[in-house]
Amino acid sequence: MKIFTPTEPQERIEILDILRGFALLGIIFNNMLYFSGYSFLPFENLKQIPDFQLNESIFSFLDFIIRRKFYTIFSILFAVGFYLQFNKYIEDSTTFLKTYRRRVFFLFIIGFIHSLIWFGDILLTYSIMGFILILFRNVKPKNVLRWAVFFMLIPLLIDLAVLPFIPDQIISGPENTEALAHVNYPDMTPNIVIETFQNGTVTELFLLNIHHIVWKYLGYIPSGRLFVLFGIFLFGYYLASIGFFTEKRKSTYLFISSLIIGLLATISANFLGGNVYQLLPTLPNILYKFLLVVGQIFMSIFYIISIFKIVQTTIGKKILEHLIPLGRMALSNYLSQTVIMILIFYNFGFNLIGKIGLIPIMGIVFTILVLQIIFSNIWLRYFRFGPFEWLWRCLTYKKRIRNRLEFS
Repeated sequence: MKIFTPTEPQERIEILDILRGFALLGIIFNNMLYFSGYSFLPFENLKQIPDFQLNESIFSFLDFIIRRKFYTIFSILFAVGFYLQFNKYIEDSTTFLKTYRRRVFFLFIIGFIHSLIWFGDILLTYSIMGFILILFRNVKPKNVLRWAVFFMLIPLLIDLAVLPFIPDQIISGPENTEALAHVNYPDMTPNIVIETFQNGTVTELFLLNIHHIVWKYLGYIPSGRLFVLFGIFLFGYYLASIGFFTEKRKSTYLFISSLIIGLLATISANFLGGNVYQLLPTLPNILYKFLLVVGQIFMSIFYIISIFKIVQTTIGKKILEHLIPLGRMALSNYLSQTVIMILIFYNFGFNLIGKIGLIPIMGIVFTILVLQIIFSNIWLRYFRFGPFEWLWRCLTYKKRIRNRLEFS
């Protein structure tokens, strides 16, 4: 029987850490739109910020290349991690699964605490997906892929099943009111949201965060995001099972075709327009949601293969190796991004929320990333794991794990 121990630094697969670091880059650029208040700010206020049209162009560009794609990569990598760990201890899988369930349980606790200060937390949802993913551990790869596609399509199948029972007059109904901000809530105006962020007490900010969480999870119903997300987890598990991340060579055909399909689907979705949170389905909106899923999956595959190809070049490898420490400390860096962004933008910090455009916001984010890369490099010279990675492992293995590196 194998003794279950944390994965040592020398046992890690570098390309996975590079991809985790790469995913963190996209995630913080996505999250900055919310931390900074840009997505919540009424359009009338956005127009008062210098370079409004440029800001909106940057917003559209980020929405096109980042939104959904980098969370997809992160989700795939989570499932890959489970596959590698499960197969490492497959001879004593029963005992391993007890340890893994404990690992995922403590991730749930971390995610729950994190979500209380940042409604955009992904750890809580990931932990739930991790528990369900265990059920598919012995399914054959081809069947895992079939299940992955099925779960991604479930929201669309439900919409198609419900569509014939919705009266035409309800679907056509009154015209949609014009959006007042990039993010709109039916029970709270953008003005109230941004006013609370800028001038609310700590208690009011906490309650506003809870409000965002409630609507986030309510939005999962029409969007079907949880089904799609689990499908992505299964897709990641499938990729790991066929050796996608352990074989260096990647098909040029897959590289080009994923780019073409991803771009066509994403561009078509943007051209068609729609709303993933629309409760009553319509054929155009069903097509819109389908194109979004296709776009995010194939663009994510393109990004992953691009990283593989860049790493195979001498210059590319030297550049992307800087992401390894960032990826090895993905949990610590992800959580610290929340703390740093809150201190910079919220009113008990520098209170920049809703006051600056995307160019200075991107400058702030770029600075944070550079500092995190530098800090991660320095930290891992003296420690085996990042601070939160170490805590998570101690809780998982129910013992204090040696973290400091010993030098002779």
